[in-house]
Amino acid sequence: MAVTFFQTYKEIQDKLSSIIRGEFRGYSVYFDDDYTNRKPSYFNITKTKDQLIENLVPKGQFRDYGCNVKYYLRRPGYSKDMVLNSLFRVGDRLNQLIFNNKNVLFNSDSKNYFFTNAHFENYITDPTRSTSESISDLHMLSFDFSVNVFEVV
Repeated sequence: MAVTFFQTYKEIQDKLSSIIRGEFRGYSVYFDDDYTNRKPSYFNITKTKDQLIENLVPKGQFRDYGCNVKYYLRRPGYSKDMVLNSLFRVGDRLNQLIFNNKNVLFNSDSKNYFFTNAHFENYITDPTRSTSESISDLHMLSFDFSVNVFEVV
């Protein structure tokens, strides 16, 4: 018997990127493992966790999904007004946006999901850099996004 496979994490990732794109019009959201020099500023989402919290009989699960969201800003030099304040404006807006959308029902083509307790943690304006991010004019903001999701399986 064939198994019906749902890419739940992709659905969660797509919903998060849709929320970000809706608030930050004109900003792109990518899903790269390493930094890629694409635009002067953009968001990047990478998967960090997918954990079963509870199996709900007969056909439900409560899961904890997580990802890292980075905002990249390429701007020569550093100044409090041009760089740090820009990072704080984006970070604070993003934090409030997720707070406002922490409990959301959404539909995909394949099934319905319910976000509960969505939140950002570890808001860092100068995170540890990977080798691909070691660029002098690259400024970064990093969040860990976590959401509990009820899904029918």
